[in-house]
Amino acid sequence: MVSGKVQKAAPDASRDRRRAVETALWIDAHSHRPIGLEDAAEQAGISPFHFLRLFSDVLGVTPHQYLVRSRLRHAARRLADDDSAITDIAYDVALAISRISCARSSRGRRVAVEVPPGFPGGPQISKNGLPCTD
Repeated sequence: MVSGKVQKAAPDASRDRRRAVETALWIDAHSHRPIGLEDAAEQAGISPFHFLRLFSDVLGVTPHQYLVRSRLRHAARRLADDDSAITDIAYDVALAISRISCARSSRGRRVAVEVPPGFPGGPQISKNGLPCTD
């Protein structure tokens, strides 16, 4: 207690870790449907701002990165275990993962940006098939 403030107790840290891990499991179980930051934060019982920081600190990735990876893991399992056509699985995953489009940053660099569901227009794909590369 050098600064005059009481340090955070260990039970709070373990509770925060448990919240992040339990929410990650919830994301895995519900990754087939749209999940926003607010949904995951509500599941954890904390504000979206605090949840984003907590989740990233505990798991090392943002909730969105975790969600995309979860969807890709489910697709890989379907490819291994399911008789569905590869194109059907790829289409399902592509619909679930947020669309990517290109934009220009304030410095003129091309950057990938997330296109919200229902936003008019699709992703801009370059000649080599990758977003934002020419």
